[in-house]
Amino acid sequence: MENKSTSIIFDKNTVEFVTVAAEFCGFLERTTEVKRSDFIDKALKLLPLLYLKASLLPKGGRVDEFDEPETFVTEGDYERIRGSVAALMGELDDYLDVFLDDMAFSDTPIRQTISENLADIYQVLKDFICVYQLGLDKTMNDALVICEERFAEYWGQCLVNAMRALHDVRYSRREDDDKEVGEDDLYTSSPLRNDVGVTEEDLYEGLDAGDDDGYGDRWE
Repeated sequence: MENKSTSIIFDKNTVEFVTVAAEFCGFLERTTEVKRSDFIDKALKLLPLLYLKASLLPKGGRVDEFDEPETFVTEGDYERIRGSVAALMGELDDYLDVFLDDMAFSDTPIRQTISENLADIYQVLKDFICVYQLGLDKTMNDALVICEERFAEYWGQCLVNAMRALHDVRYSRREDDDKEVGEDDLYTSSPLRNDVGVTEEDLYEGLDAGDDDGYGDRWE
């Protein structure tokens, strides 16, 4: 009976989930070593993969319904991850969220942060991985079941919220590191600038000259 109840810890999908979860935690622990643009790009690859692997986990039940597995992530660990992501994201860390229970009592979206979402995910996954590494079948089983339950209840929503916000940062071109041409650059290169030798009158004269070639007749 015990072998049947703990067989999920040796399932192929479980092993793949553990691998991706460990990679995600290691990625967040190295936040201070990467540029913001690289962080966003990798996060947008890891998050959907993590969601996929979590959704494929085999269903199982707890061996011990009363004892909770040991936790390893301290308040300091949580704050270090949250703070490092917040510092890297800067002014782009904030976003407005409507998928919260508190929205039932609010007429406006509620402010959330990417850093807190990712730290919440990290806390659940790191605790799970640390228990899994102990190699004890019963606790590994129960930690996996709890992690899957919390995915459905909480951290799965944190994941998709963070991914939506990161997607907005990445593809709305608000990311400073990706900004190739700014407004100042466009203004400097404008032919309407007097210091580049072309005036607005010159442009209109050019349009008038084009009419002499017969092009103006085509619009009449």
